[in-house]
Amino acid sequence: MTPLIGRDTEVSLLKDRWEQAQEGMGQVVLLVGEAGLGKSRLVHTIKQVVVEQMEEAAPVGGADSAPGSRAPCIVEWRCAQQFQNTGLFPVTDQFARFLDFRSDESTTARFDRLARHLDDYGLGRPELVALFARLMLLPPDERYPVAGLTPVREREETFRALRQWLKACSDRHPLLFVIEDLHWIDASTLEFLGQFISEGLHDRILTVLTFRPEFKTSWPAFAHQTSLALNRLTRRQVGELMRKTAGSAPPEALVAQLYERTGGVPFLVEEFARIIRETVVPESGVDARRKGTAVPSRDIPATLQDLILARLDGLSANREVAQLAATLGREFNYDILAAVVHVDEEALRSELEKLVGAGILNTKGQPPHGAYVFKHALLEEALHGTLHPMERQSFHRRVAEAMETRFPEIAERQPELLAQHFTEAGVFDKAVSYWALAGLRSRERFANVEAIAHLTKGLGLLESLPPSSARDARELDLLGPLGTTYIASRGYAAPEVGPLFDRARELCDRVGQTPQLFAMMWGNFAFHVVRGDFRLCAELAEEAIEFGTRMNDAGILMEALFLRGITMLYRGDFAGAHEACSRAIAEYDDRARTAYWATLIGEDGGVTTRCYLALAQWHLGQADSALALNRETLALARDIRQPFSIVYALHHTGWLFQHCRMGAAVRAAGEEEMEISTEQGYPFWHATGTLYRGAGMLLQGRPEEALALIERGLEAYRATGAGIALTFYLSVHADALTQVGRLDDARRALDEAFALVEKNDERFQEAELLRLQGELLLAQSGDERGAEECFDRAIETARRQQSRAWELRATTSLARVMRQRNRIEQAYAALTTACDKITEGTTLPDLAAARALLNDLSNERMRGDFAAGAQYVRQCIPPPMKGPVTVDWRYIPSSELGGDSIGYHWIDDDHLALYLIDVTGHGLDSALLSISISNVIRSGSLPGVNMLRSDEVLARLNEKFQGHLHGGRFFTIWYGVYEVSTHVLHWSGGGHHPSLLFVQGLPEPIQFPSTGPMMGLMLDAVFPTRSFRVPSGSRLLIFSDGAFEIMRDQTLVWDLPACISYLSTISDRAGLLMDELLTRARTLRGSEQLEDDFSIIEARFE
Repeated sequence: MTPLIGRDTEVSLLKDRWEQAQEGMGQVVLLVGEAGLGKSRLVHTIKQVVVEQMEEAAPVGGADSAPGSRAPCIVEWRCAQQFQNTGLFPVTDQFARFLDFRSDESTTARFDRLARHLDDYGLGRPELVALFARLMLLPPDERYPVAGLTPVREREETFRALRQWLKACSDRHPLLFVIEDLHWIDASTLEFLGQFISEGLHDRILTVLTFRPEFKTSWPAFAHQTSLALNRLTRRQVGELMRKTAGSAPPEALVAQLYERTGGVPFLVEEFARIIRETVVPESGVDARRKGTAVPSRDIPATLQDLILARLDGLSANREVAQLAATLGREFNYDILAAVVHVDEEALRSELEKLVGAGILNTKGQPPHGAYVFKHALLEEALHGTLHPMERQSFHRRVAEAMETRFPEIAERQPELLAQHFTEAGVFDKAVSYWALAGLRSRERFANVEAIAHLTKGLGLLESLPPSSARDARELDLLGPLGTTYIASRGYAAPEVGPLFDRARELCDRVGQTPQLFAMMWGNFAFHVVRGDFRLCAELAEEAIEFGTRMNDAGILMEALFLRGITMLYRGDFAGAHEACSRAIAEYDDRARTAYWATLIGEDGGVTTRCYLALAQWHLGQADSALALNRETLALARDIRQPFSIVYALHHTGWLFQHCRMGAAVRAAGEEEMEISTEQGYPFWHATGTLYRGAGMLLQGRPEEALALIERGLEAYRATGAGIALTFYLSVHADALTQVGRLDDARRALDEAFALVEKNDERFQEAELLRLQGELLLAQSGDERGAEECFDRAIETARRQQSRAWELRATTSLARVMRQRNRIEQAYAALTTACDKITEGTTLPDLAAARALLNDLSNERMRGDFAAGAQYVRQCIPPPMKGPVTVDWRYIPSSELGGDSIGYHWIDDDHLALYLIDVTGHGLDSALLSISISNVIRSGSLPGVNMLRSDEVLARLNEKFQGHLHGGRFFTIWYGVYEVSTHVLHWSGGGHHPSLLFVQGLPEPIQFPSTGPMMGLMLDAVFPTRSFRVPSGSRLLIFSDGAFEIMRDQTLVWDLPACISYLSTISDRAGLLMDELLTRARTLRGSEQLEDDFSIIEARFE
């Protein structure tokens, strides 16, 4: 092994990070450097450290002493140039090495060894064994049945299983996890690695990654990650390396020559020094160093290719064997090499021994039938580069044909390897077939990046084949899978999709069958509709209908009518969309036929058409029908058991529920859509699911949380390249921004949406955007006039589009503004018209809110009268007064105006009358009757009655105001007369609750209850007078039942005993007790507005 020179710092750091990993602080080290700078040499050094420590801890056996029998202390994944588009190749390669899979053993033996190993680490569950077996391309084994997962789900579970395996290994003892040559890593392994690194610290695992500078990591730098960039050697270090490898100091001139020739690349220094030692004998010793003797330049190979050929010549080696080995790749199997060389087995073994002895190859497994690997990738590349083009083609053809005929398992498991060799051989016909096979195989495993690479290479090679119908058919066979793979990985709107379907459509016209042709027409439409090209889509839809009519194909006509319907809906023609979708279902919806077309276009027309029919129904004011159809659609999608159909139905369920303002339901639909999209790998649907989850939370009154989700979903949605329905999502975004007060951002969102309306002719959300613009104006500046103009335009747009739903919502907003501007009659008339147009969805928020507002407007029309009545009642109450009795009052009418009135007046200089009347019912009639009674008392208009006698006053009032004479209205009254000279209070009450006298020093008030029944019930009722001498400093409260009968959520939360108890606790306070009581009542009610009139008199006696 070549000594390490100039790498002391790097070795020290690797040892330090290994020590941290051993202590449970997982680390990641990135070794970055050009080819030949010693990345692999550093990896070898840290591996030696790990192995020595493990052997000291457990001297029996090594890291791989018994294949699969113990957890490795080192896991090494090696990326390879020829396998950089083979999904998870480094993983399968490592497991094959670790478990020592041999080509001559049965699959049962391999299965058993794999199962034993996994079982040893608690991973022997049948489903996990089956996953690893699928990873290793082992055929199914009935003992370990495959779980039947979708490709994307299987991929996720495989990644999870690999993480579990790595953790299980590290649980036994610290683990060195090495991945070499990331510049050749395949996309699937890179995806796994990104997830693994991003998880954070991995206890007791040191992860070492090597790569050349052109590779860039896809994950951010983490605190536990260290990057080491390797530098070239200095001239002094080159001399030291030469001295250590040669055993003596080289001449200074020779050092200078090699430093200049190698650029300080350690691997090149080693190789050039070796060839000089083997082929050139320079003048040596002290004199040589003093003289600076150099080797003639002609004796030093000019390039690495020249060097490797010179070394082969020095070994008397068979060049063809070495070059064929390089043709196979950096690592190759003996049996394959033996199948392509033109020498016998004995000669082949001899040649391989020479190459191993010269340090060109290393052995793996037991020679000769094991495997061989070039010591360095540069050697393999240089040796392969020595071939002339014709010779290179010939060698690759020999390799490809040998693999195809003698090693069929390679063709089955690694078709991309044969594709590469046939490509290099110039046998493009076969190469295309193998690239297609490799692409389909990768797609089946959801390795979409790899699948795209394989299929694209196949398409590229087809261009070199002469034009023919057969060639066109093969291109069509590649275009279909390539288009669907792009859709699966990047969404319908991926820029590559459109040109692919355009080309496929062109080919279908020449060589395609009718189903193929329409599938391509459909794919082309899907590409443009998702991008929001609705004007073009209208033309494509009509073209599809014309084609279906010409072909007289019911299946095509159903799909074509759907294309028309969806285009019409997005352009705001809701009646047209309803007609097209209804016709498609009524005339052409056959389950078997629809299922057939779903296999061609990837969507079930029975589901998709119903989704858009339900949306059209909602717009036309048929909300209940839309919700019923949605339930039917979801049930159909679940019965089909096709994930795409389910997620499609859930997407449109979220859409419909959002329009219906069903917050919890919107959120639930979005979350299920996200869950399925995560399992199936649908980035487009995951983005919209995120949007619906946020939209649902917004409707539930959680705008801050909702906004974060909406913005995350919107960003993901834009990343798919989609433009369809962006006006809808921007309207939801603008609504959320408005609710959290980010008004400038809301305006920008609406501006973008309006621009898209005009650009794409996407008008289905136009009326709602105009309404939201009006709401934003109100929030920004309170511009009621500007807002009203926006709402008028929204209503006009909705009527033109026949969207009764949008018309109702916009009219509701308009009515609110009109109400604010005191145009009650106009608001009432406009909203009545909009409500009358809709007969379904009576319990949904939009119609419920509109009807509630309509009811409020109706009440407000009466409330004007009520306000005037309340003002009249208040004007009838005398002003507060001071004197021997200080009197103040509070009158807070209810929203519906009750029947309370209060009064007090001096009957003469010594007598003060105080009274409170409460007429049953609400409204002007009750209020006016109460005022009439109060006026009678104040004016003394009771002939023959002594107003100083409370019993006479109440008896005559009872007689005068009998309920049957006043619309069935009765009343309660408390009437008292205070005699100043004697400090005596005389009172009577008719059905009224007690008034309360608070006497200083007493813990509880003295109650003055009624002495007779409710007024107006019985003609001959009597109301005896009672008297009480009032101590100085006392306070009297006379109040209505609105002061203590407090309701909240239709529940009585306070009553008279509670009220009296509360007043007792505050009676010693200096302020007015009635104000404290009012505050308490409003607090209990949870509102400033009480359910009944709050009327009270507070009198203080000197």
